[in-house]
This record gives sequence, structure tokens and C-alpha cells, in this order.
Amino acid sequence: DPFPRQSNWRASQLLQLIHSDICGPINPTSNGNKSKHGIERQLTTSYTPQQNGVAERKNQTIINMVRSVLVEKGVPRSFWLEVVKWVIHILNRSPTLAVKNVTPEEAWSGIKSSVSYFRIFGSIGYVHVPDQKMSKLNDKSIKCVLLGVGEKSKAYKLYDPIKKKIWISRDVKFQEDAAWDWGEAKTSITLDTSELNPL
Repeated sequence: DPFPRQSNWRASQLLQLIHSDICGPINPTSNGNKSKHGIERQLTTSYTPQQNGVAERKNQTIINMVRSVLVEKGVPRSFWLEVVKWVIHILNRSPTLAVKNVTPEEAWSGIKSSVSYFRIFGSIGYVHVPDQKMSKLNDKSIKCVLLGVGEKSKAYKLYDPIKKKIWISRDVKFQEDAAWDWGEAKTSITLDTSELNPL
């Protein structure tokens, strides 16, 4: 649900203007640039990021953080989307000048966010395998790489580079000072998301 049903925060003014870039086949002259609710839409000119300064600065912040995260643990670029999700997750739970005395997440939901579960992206995580899913002589854990948190659960999202599988689990022991040795595999990583493996 993209909009919270109940929240302590409510806008004190009606939305009157949306400022965005020209994207795709949208016809900017439909309805005289106004929605059925009377909201005006202003478009920036192509290739002029200075006209959309606030959003462009935020995008630059995100890109710089993504680069840093990828370099920190030597994570292949093929994981850039997972890094973007994690960076935005962190930014939404971090203080900002735009919202006073609360984080963006708290302003939106009305609930104070915990950050105690934050871990270093790309670090090693050992996913516990429950007894029901394990044969007698198998390891009790799977060595994986942290990719952030699951989108639909309160659990970590990890990648097993050997089996090329995604695991969603709460039962993880982290070794945050360690990183996976990606070696020559950096250019041939493919995520198998056809089957998420919840534990």
C-alpha cells in the first residue's frame, strides 16, 4: 500500500503543483496541464538538470553512496539495483534538513524507525538452515553476501554466489569485516530470482 491509511502527519495545504521532467509519451497539454483535481504540472526542459535542482542533488547523493557501497566490499556492479534499494532504505531512516526532528520514514508513517538491524552491505552473512531443511551431514549455515532487507518481510536479503540463489532470513550471523572474493566472476553474475528461498 503506497499511502498510509492513518498517520499523524497531514498536509496543511492542498497540492497545487507537480514539478517533473519530461518522461516518456506523456502529453503535457492534456487537460490544459491540469489534472481532474486541478493540480498543475510543470515540466523541466530536456537536458537541463539545474531546473530540477533538489531532485538532481538527491539523485547525485544516491549515486555517490551507491559507488561507495560497491567499492567498500568489492561488490560487482550487477548488484547496483540492490545497492540503490539499500541506500534509499537508509536515507529514509536518517535525519534530514527537509523534515525537522524526525526521519522521512517517521514523518510518513508516524512510527519511529529502529536502525539496530542495519548491517554493512556486501558483508558476509551465515544464513542458519533449520533442522527441517537440512540433512544430517550438511552444514548448519550457508555463507552468503548481504544485499539489504527483504521488501515484503522483516528479514535480511542475502545472495549465495555459489548456488546463485537469493535467501530471505532473520537468522543470520554477520561477519561485517569480511567480504566475498568475487575473483573473475564480476562480469558474469546473474541473479536467480525465480525462486526466493525463505528460511
